[in-house]
Amino acid sequence: MSIKADTDRTTREIASELLSVVRVMNQVRVHEALCRQAGVDLDRGGSALLYKLYADGEDIRLTDLAERLGIDSPAVTRKVQQLEREVLISRSADPNDARASRLRLTAKGRGAIERLLRAREEWLGDLLEGWPNADRKELARLLQVLASTIAQDVEARHGH
Repeated sequence: MSIKADTDRTTREIASELLSVVRVMNQVRVHEALCRQAGVDLDRGGSALLYKLYADGEDIRLTDLAERLGIDSPAVTRKVQQLEREVLISRSADPNDARASRLRLTAKGRGAIERLLRAREEWLGDLLEGWPNADRKELARLLQVLASTIAQDVEARHGH
């Protein structure tokens, strides 16, 4: 087999396995089990929004959040309204633009997303418990390299 054919086959295997991992990680039943373990009541959209606020900063314009999530503003607005009613986020006027609003996590919202992230870490820890430490470290390193490579490619292509 040629080097090119072997590389192409390996790339197809990587793509296939990544899809398998993403499919499992995004299953509703996995999300629901993690929420139960964390003691939070969040749908996947709500948890994605809280996570973006948690990871990207606490004071984000609604339109910027929609762009970062890749969702149109009206859909984000509806989810924000729901999360506001649940006191997981708060909204305030943007001092630079009276038409815009800024979002931030409340203490309750921060606690909810932190518990959900901790539940996910515990789940992954349980899954990988039988793996040798060197393999877990290598997986973490390779995933970091892949995430960085993808981020650099997105930046180069789209300039955000």
